[in-house]
Amino acid sequence: MKTLHFLLLSLFITFSFPIQAEPIRGMYSYMADAGLFLDCRREQRFPVATEANNAALERAYLQHRYLPGKSLLVEVEGHFEPRPKMEGEGMQKNLIVDRFVSIHEQETCAGKVPPSPLKNTYWKLVELEGQHLSDNPLWRAGQQQGGSSERELHFIIKADSNTLKGFGGCNDFSGPVAADNSRISMGPFRSTRKACPNLKIEQSFMDIISKAEHYKIKGESLELFSQGQSIAKFIAIYF
Repeated sequence: MKTLHFLLLSLFITFSFPIQAEPIRGMYSYMADAGLFLDCRREQRFPVATEANNAALERAYLQHRYLPGKSLLVEVEGHFEPRPKMEGEGMQKNLIVDRFVSIHEQETCAGKVPPSPLKNTYWKLVELEGQHLSDNPLWRAGQQQGGSSERELHFIIKADSNTLKGFGGCNDFSGPVAADNSRISMGPFRSTRKACPNLKIEQSFMDIISKAEHYKIKGESLELFSQGQSIAKFIAIYF
């Protein structure tokens, strides 16, 4: 009864005194069908109401995020209104997204994310030849055949030896790396010889990155290029 009273009161206020949308900037994440927003200026967290232009914000986030639940900086035009709590009784202030404006992968409330170093960084594979790993048919086929996804496809370039060590889905692999400014060459690679359902994606992974000629690091993302085309994308993982 108390919740209904607050809801009716908020509706009365909304229609009697229309709330003007304002530019709002903050860190947004979406998991388990729920959005959460950290307002940069107010330094407070708010649930995001599933109404108005929220769907556009969700779509943009899901297209850009590489880790489930990873917060990304977004800009919206919106306002705050009380809504019933997702759990328990009572009301809670929610962000109402009137208009989605933009999303920034490599920025936070404090500013741009400094670039991760190429060497001694754990680089997790997220995309091969323009296709997200989870959408790659070789990866999906391996998973359907019982392939394990407990270990991530990744590599680390050791600064002291200019050697790359990584995991391709079935086997550990290693090989030489030469990097100078934006140029890079990787391989040839040697690997252990374990067979598993992920073997085809592993072979594709190693074949593709061995063609790398240039690289670019932006914030916590690494992109490899061959003949001017993007061939693989990675994100830095910190333990």
